[in-house]
Amino acid sequence: MKHNDETYILALDVRHSRIGYALFAGPKQLLDWGASTVPSQCIHRTSWVQQRMKSLLRHGSPVFLVVKQPRPARPPANANGKPIIEAILSAAKEYGIPIQLLSHDEMLSAFRIFNVRTKDDIACVLVGMFPELLIRLPPRRKKWQPEPHGMIVFDAIATGFAYWRSSPSHE
Repeated sequence: MKHNDETYILALDVRHSRIGYALFAGPKQLLDWGASTVPSQCIHRTSWVQQRMKSLLRHGSPVFLVVKQPRPARPPANANGKPIIEAILSAAKEYGIPIQLLSHDEMLSAFRIFNVRTKDDIACVLVGMFPELLIRLPPRRKKWQPEPHGMIVFDAIATGFAYWRSSPSHE
């Protein structure tokens, strides 16, 4: 698919109970970003996710949806985000929006040119491209600390960046 600077894409990073999103209008224009958390008391998770996705799809009017493929869960974990992915695919199908799944290797490949090794490094690279993100940049994580809650937004933006990097018309 050939892209131009008017192509809106919605990039997502999906976790068990959270969705990070970033709306792009071309490779260098980040329009909106944020995260949604599935309420813990929510019984019908997939319905909630579908409604949230429909809202994002209506608001952003993307012509393409890019989702970072979830990494396989380690046994016995059962919280790998699969039901959320299925709800997202269903909402996109309802709106007729094509989807591209990006693998972990494709994500790493997009950032290889910057010689980065960690999510913190990737977040810093993204702030260099999109200075408006500086205020949202989480502090660097120590090995024993959990990932900062706001990192999911940077992961979604990285997904969108990786999509544009992999596009032949935007090398």
